Amino acid sequence: MRLRKQYDVVVAGGGTAGVIAAIAAARTGAQTLLVEQYGNLGGVLTLGMSLKGVNDAEGRPALGGIGAELLSIARHSGGVTEVTEHPRHGSIMGQDPEAVKIALLDMARDSGMDMLLHSYFVDTMTDRGRIQAVRVANKAGLEVIPARVFVDCTGDADLAAAAGAEHVRGREKDGLHQPVSSIFRVGGADLERTWAYLETHPEDFETPPGYNGDEYSVAKFRARPGVGVAGFRALIAKARAAGDYSIPREDMGFNPMPDRPEVTINITRVHGIDGTDPDDLTRAEIETQRQMAEGVRFLRRYVPGFEHCYVVASPFQVGVRETRRVRGAYVLTAEDVKSGRNFPDQVARGAYPLDVHEVSTAAATGAEIPGGGGTDLSKILRSYGIPARCLMPIGVDNLLVAGRSLSATHEAAGSARGQPVCMATGHAAGTMAALAAASDGVPAGLPIAAVQETLRRQGAVIERP
Repeated sequence: MRLRKQYDVVVAGGGTAGVIAAIAAARTGAQTLLVEQYGNLGGVLTLGMSLKGVNDAEGRPALGGIGAELLSIARHSGGVTEVTEHPRHGSIMGQDPEAVKIALLDMARDSGMDMLLHSYFVDTMTDRGRIQAVRVANKAGLEVIPARVFVDCTGDADLAAAAGAEHVRGREKDGLHQPVSSIFRVGGADLERTWAYLETHPEDFETPPGYNGDEYSVAKFRARPGVGVAGFRALIAKARAAGDYSIPREDMGFNPMPDRPEVTINITRVHGIDGTDPDDLTRAEIETQRQMAEGVRFLRRYVPGFEHCYVVASPFQVGVRETRRVRGAYVLTAEDVKSGRNFPDQVARGAYPLDVHEVSTAAATGAEIPGGGGTDLSKILRSYGIPARCLMPIGVDNLLVAGRSLSATHEAAGSARGQPVCMATGHAAGTMAALAAASDGVPAGLPIAAVQETLRRQGAVIERP
C-alpha cells in the first residue's frame, strides 16, 4: 500500500458539507487533504435543487461564512438568484448546478488544500480511540493517509462507524430510514403554460395540510425567482387511474431557474432502502432511474407546459436522506429546531424546513404502497443554533462530523440535512479541525469562545442577527 505524507486534517467526502469543511480547514492554516469518490465537488448541491433555509422565515440570515461566499461568487455569474421569502419553506433561492460546481472548484483550489478525487474511503487505523490514518481505494490500489484530525463528511458516518464512534441508524424506534429519491432536470418546459394551468386548477396547487403562513397563491409563487411548487395531485391521480403512473408518490415538485426552460423535478421515491447496503443501493439506483423515465412520460402526457420536455441532467447517484447518525454529547431535537433554540457552544445555525418523509413499515415487509407516504414539511420561523457537541462523536477523540450524519434525532435530522445547514456545519467542523490540529488534536479540548470568535471572523453566522 502507498503511504502518503501526514496531513494536519483529512476530510472524507467532498459533498456539500465536505468541500466547505476542507476549504475552512485550509484557510484556518491546516495542511488539508480532501478525499472524494467522484470527479466533482459539491455532492447533492450540484443537482440543481433550490436552496431552502439560507434565511429563516423571518428573513434573518442563517448561512454565512464560506457557504454565503460560494453563493455570492455563483451569483456574479448568474448562477443563483437572490434569496426570497417563501410561504411554505421560509426562504428559497434558485441555483444553476454547473455554476456552483465551477465556483466550488475555484474556491477549493485557491484555499491551498490538496485534493484526491476518484478515491473511496475504506477503513480507519485506530488506536485507543484515536484515528492514526485512513485507508482509501483508487486506481492505484489501497493507500494509507495519516493525519492529526479527521472530518467525516461521507453523509453516512462511514469513517465514524469504522473508527468505533457511537452511532444510530434511521428512526430510533425501529431503525427504518426515510425513502430515497433521484432528482433530475428537464429542458423544453414552457412554465408560462404551467403557471396558467395552476391558476385555473387549484386542486393541483393545494395549500399544504396545517399551513398557517401568509398568502399561498400561484401569483405569489410565479413572481419570485427560483420559486417552485409541489402539487399536481389531481393529475397524478388521473394518470394512476389510467395505468400510466406507478411511482409511490402522490405529488410532484419542480424548481425553476429564471428565464430558462429548465426545471428540476422531484417525483421519484423508493422505500425500504438502507443507504449503507450496496445491494439496497443497487436496487434504488435501478428503480429511481426507471421512475425517472416514467416521470418524464407523465410530464409529457399530463402536465401542461411539459409536452416537449426532455432530460438534460440526471443525478450522479440516488439521493439518500438518512442512514447513520453519530451520537455526540448532545443530541439535537425537533423541539430545538422548532423553537429556534440557542446554545452556549453553538458553532452554526440552521433554518432548512423540518423535512421528514414518512417512513413506510409496509416497505420493510415488501407490501405495496401506492401512495408512498407523505411528508412533514414545516418552515423554520427562527433559525436554531447547532452545538459543537453535535459535531464530536462519542468514542473517538480526533474526529469531527458534519452534514446529515451529525448528532440529532430522526426528526431533527430532517432539518439538519438541508444543504445550507450542511454548508454551515461543514464550515464549523473544518475550522475546529484546523484549530485542534494546531494544538493536541482533540476538538473537545478547544476553548469554545475561541472557536466561536474564529468563526465570526470568518463571517459565519453564530448568533441570530
